[in-house]
Amino acid sequence: MELTAFFDKFINDEVNLNQTRIDTINEKTQIIGKYLKKNEVFKENFKEMIPQGSYAQKTIIKPPKDKDFDVDVLLFLKAFDGWTPENYIKNLYDQFSANDTYKKIIEINNRCVTINYKGDFHIDIVPFIQENGKYYIANKDTDEWEETNPMEYTEWLRKKNMSAKGYLVKSIRLFKYLRDVKQNYSVKSILLNTLIGNCVNNEEKNSDFKNLPTAFVALFERLNRFLKENKSVPTIVNPTLSSEDFNRHWDEEKYSNFCEKVKLYSEKSQAAYEETDKDKSVKKWREVFGEVFPEEIQTDSKTASLGILSSNSRPWGSC
Repeated sequence: MELTAFFDKFINDEVNLNQTRIDTINEKTQIIGKYLKKNEVFKENFKEMIPQGSYAQKTIIKPPKDKDFDVDVLLFLKAFDGWTPENYIKNLYDQFSANDTYKKIIEINNRCVTINYKGDFHIDIVPFIQENGKYYIANKDTDEWEETNPMEYTEWLRKKNMSAKGYLVKSIRLFKYLRDVKQNYSVKSILLNTLIGNCVNNEEKNSDFKNLPTAFVALFERLNRFLKENKSVPTIVNPTLSSEDFNRHWDEEKYSNFCEKVKLYSEKSQAAYEETDKDKSVKKWREVFGEVFPEEIQTDSKTASLGILSSNSRPWGSC
């Protein structure tokens, strides 16, 4: 059964990041931007703060209990004369370290500085420049620039989400929930987003993406099919920057485990979706997502029109 109302309640109550946290992220990001915009070292070269990653792509989810979550923000700067990539990271760290508000919660990393709001979330601030029409981030350890195009990637995902009738981003949140709560497979979010996004065609049938459970099961089956066709780690490139591949986030052991778990959850999701008895379907969905998936909800117009998938109308097209 599709159980659309059950899915709506589950994703709203258990998966989506609550609005209070979103408001806090926006507030903290604005405060950081104002600080850097007035900072003596950075103010002349400051352009803007740009949301990045799951924060920009709206795929961010509520973290498991006692875990924090990360927020990525690009610090868009006019290039400094005489600065090497390492200087951008170190000087940014030094400016935060000199401030009483941040000196105890700042840390330095390879491509960013991180502000840790203990027990809730951390913000990764990534220095970011444009040269000759291309975008770069700094690598402190190699002291080199790395080409990137985060805004184009976010736009690519947005267009894929439109093709999927708005259900790609919501499905990605459910995939991330399984990863973060079950914790029995590992895959970086950028890699997961790309794998699932690649399973959406530029033109999709409405019947394949008519609601969230239909889209979720369809994408799971398409991803499972792709993985079965690739026995070893496939090369997954940035769809908007072919010179960048995301395989650095994987190895054969992680890939094999990922394939195994995708197969398992795909089969369980199909079984729950195709089950025609409502109570049995709910039980099977709870086997996928756990006991936090609603066992019952208030009867409303959605539950009154819950659809049943016939055995000859599976919604998965090509990946």
